[in-house]
Amino acid sequence: MLKKLSQWFTDEALTNAEPSSDEHALELATAALMMEVARSDQEKSAEELALIFDMMRSRMHLSEKEIKDLVTLAEQSAEEAHDLFTFTSLMNENFNYAQKKKLLIDLWRVAYADASLDSHESHIIRRIAGLMHVSNNDMLHARAQARPR
Repeated sequence: MLKKLSQWFTDEALTNAEPSSDEHALELATAALMMEVARSDQEKSAEELALIFDMMRSRMHLSEKEIKDLVTLAEQSAEEAHDLFTFTSLMNENFNYAQKKKLLIDLWRVAYADASLDSHESHIIRRIAGLMHVSNNDMLHARAQARPR
């Protein structure tokens, strides 16, 4: 898994020479966590995938093809990862508390994208919040902010 990620980052750095590999690692980890939430209920809906693409598009300065490649790689990475720590440790090293809370809002938005919140989706987001050392109150606040009205 890490070899694939490293190769993708290296290829992108050589062609774009803009963001650092640390930024690419964070982008991939973010996308992988979103994919993990989307697949946690055993069904990745079209709405969830469209939202992930939209969020990646707004977060990153990549072409459509690069975003598609990144999301595909993130999906593969999420499927191959044995734990969430691989991704959340990058967040802990590079994100401040407010950025972690913003990520949780986005993860809840992915979970709500298909108009139904599955218990598996809720469980995985709670695990991610715990691994990122975000308080339960802030995790619940993020959920409330993401809930469709």
